[in-house]
Amino acid sequence: MSHGVKGVVSDYTSLKTIPALLGILFALSSLYQFGGISEVHLAWLDYSLTTQDAMVASLGTFAVAFASSETKEFDSYDGWEKVLIAGSPGTILLFEMTDIVPDLILGLGDPLGYILAYLVTIAGWGVAVQ
Repeated sequence: MSHGVKGVVSDYTSLKTIPALLGILFALSSLYQFGGISEVHLAWLDYSLTTQDAMVASLGTFAVAFASSETKEFDSYDGWEKVLIAGSPGTILLFEMTDIVPDLILGLGDPLGYILAYLVTIAGWGVAVQ
């Protein structure tokens, strides 16, 4: 049993709790951005989250998770893995910042296009954090 703050942090990192929490935040943020969750309202702050908030949370957690992964070098990944790693934040960013990507996604069908976009982001996360 560890004592003190340093021991507690060590215990949590050995259990991989922090990466798991980042994964949950990423999955929920992406789910919200692509319409899987309809509204998030923070009653204490009287604030409803926007898809821009979800984009920032998703991109931030993705960057932290990729930077802390065991395979930090982009060149260490196979070609298809690179596509997923770049495609995940690319889909998130371009979905929010352009009209083209949402139109392409919607062209695949509603909700099918949104589900596929969400799955691309989750697959990219899975490859990036290995």
